[in-house]
Amino acid sequence: MSPNQQVAWRQSVIQITRVHPPCPAPFDHHAARRAPAHDPVRARAVVAALPTVATVAEELDPVRRRDLGHPNHLEDLDLVTVGCWGGIVQISDPAFGEDGILSTNLDNAFQAQVKAHPEARITAVCEMYSAETYGKYLAHVPGQPDLAVDGWDEQFVTGDPARLLRAVGANSGAPGAECLDPDQEEPYLGLEYLNLITCNLHSVWANERLMVSVFRVTRTEDVRYDIAEAWLRD
Repeated sequence: MSPNQQVAWRQSVIQITRVHPPCPAPFDHHAARRAPAHDPVRARAVVAALPTVATVAEELDPVRRRDLGHPNHLEDLDLVTVGCWGGIVQISDPAFGEDGILSTNLDNAFQAQVKAHPEARITAVCEMYSAETYGKYLAHVPGQPDLAVDGWDEQFVTGDPARLLRAVGANSGAPGAECLDPDQEEPYLGLEYLNLITCNLHSVWANERLMVSVFRVTRTEDVRYDIAEAWLRD
């Protein structure tokens, strides 16, 4: 990465979430305050196993999930956060970022998680905001075909979004469940949809106390190239 390059994206959501059975009831602002304590030992094992990580160089002080920002500087691109709250694991890694052309790290990391944990509900999201917005959403529900959604102004959908929601028992009137309404021909799929699969853990609640571990990592040359292509501009 050239020191003259700058992070080009103004905001982002880049994360993978696993929910292991038995799945808890959907979280709200009350339940988020009573969630299981973060497990830093498990978090270290999770980050070390990521295909986007070569080595873990340093473990920094844990922080509250709601205080996390998005990458603004070159050094932020080598920070990975992992939250482990009971049966829920959430990973945020800038290497998952892409614009639909230059990287497939999110796909590879998602498939690695599905292969290692087929019994879990797993979602992956990449939303990158600048002058325009790119979004990719991937979802795995045990026993169902996986879902892939991506695009800029228009979404391209592979799979059946409604089938996954029916499999997790989502309420047809809930935000994000518009695809269950037969009158909605092409509803937008995004974070609210993924919330229904991950027990509302894509949302950050205003008074939550969920903690995450923060790691500074090293990358392979290929991953560093992908990060530079996706994130940086002169």
